[in-house]
Amino acid sequence: MSQGVIKIALATAFAALLPSCFGAQVNTARPGGPVALAYNFPRPTPTGTPEPQPSLTLGQVAAGQGAVQVRGFHEPGDWAHRNYCGAGATQVLLSAWMSDVPDIETVAKASNLNPNRGEFGADATRAINRYVNPVVIPAFGQPRYKAEHIIQLDEVKTRIAQDIVDQQAIMTFGHGVPVMVQTMTKTMPGWNHWNATHMITIFAFDFSHNDPALDTVTYAETPSPLAGYRGPDFQTISVAALWVAMQAYIKEFPADPMNVIS
Repeated sequence: MSQGVIKIALATAFAALLPSCFGAQVNTARPGGPVALAYNFPRPTPTGTPEPQPSLTLGQVAAGQGAVQVRGFHEPGDWAHRNYCGAGATQVLLSAWMSDVPDIETVAKASNLNPNRGEFGADATRAINRYVNPVVIPAFGQPRYKAEHIIQLDEVKTRIAQDIVDQQAIMTFGHGVPVMVQTMTKTMPGWNHWNATHMITIFAFDFSHNDPALDTVTYAETPSPLAGYRGPDFQTISVAALWVAMQAYIKEFPADPMNVIS
């Protein structure tokens, strides 16, 4: 057996040992199902004497910012659903496209989700396109989402900004396109340093500072406290913090190279 094959086998075996969206059980209540709380999108409000403002693109809330209206979801708070973050993130993404979002078990089945390890990016993408293709293909002639391996921060930012304020989608469907990314949870808020593979759906951004330390993204968190998450339904973090979590995924889970679904 060649050294290259041995290295791939070892990487795959090591990746299989990593937990997926699972942490220590806590007693905080977080009932499963849709989240009633709606994200409070920022809106530019004039103060004092109005000043001339740059024209805004559809879907933008200000220059360098954008948002897609989504709904939140909670994964069931039991052992059987500890690795369902991919299905939960898919539900959030689909809520931008459809009013009647499939339940988490239906989405998990479409994503080939393995309850013991979660799901891969390519499987999540196939599930997403299965639901959105009936409206997207007649309009665009091809599926809207694809899974990619992206290792440059600027390219990740480009995907987020272009999709969330996608003018073709907004003009055709009345909304932009949420983006799903793969991360490790160790450095993410609400996880108490627990390290697991994790999928999140980003639905808002503010890149107006042109500085990763100041620019932000907003995403939904769907896991239960049993899975290790102890935070609010929506989180806003710096682009720099997002990139740390995404780079960790690329390094620690080479078995699934597809880290951006857009």
